[in-house]
Amino acid sequence: MSRLDDLRTTQSAAPFDHVVERLRDLLREHDLTLFADIDHAQNARDVGLTMPKTRVLIFGNAKGGTPLMLAAPDIALELPLRVLVRERSETLTELVYIDPERLTADFDVSGMVSAIAGLTSIVEAAAAG
Repeated sequence: MSRLDDLRTTQSAAPFDHVVERLRDLLREHDLTLFADIDHAQNARDVGLTMPKTRVLIFGNAKGGTPLMLAAPDIALELPLRVLVRERSETLTELVYIDPERLTADFDVSGMVSAIAGLTSIVEAAAAG
């Protein structure tokens, strides 16, 4: 099975910048630490290239992630969690993330999915905003 099978995409009719700010707000509301906000489009511009607006937000919470990493140390390769936000057009923004159920199943810790299950609702709320 391909890792691509683990990806989930949620679409939003909201503008890209609004979706990113809504996602950042939701992370704060859920007491998640934003470790990085990587602006791939800006990085492309810095070297003279262009690409659509594309950012990856990397975030997590030690209370949720640590038990997962203790139970399955290799899952640390996938933590902290991240969401890719990309502009498809002025009226279409996509959020892409790894399905928490698939992620925990891949590392044989399905019984602990509740530690990261909120990711889906956060993405859906950011898309709806």
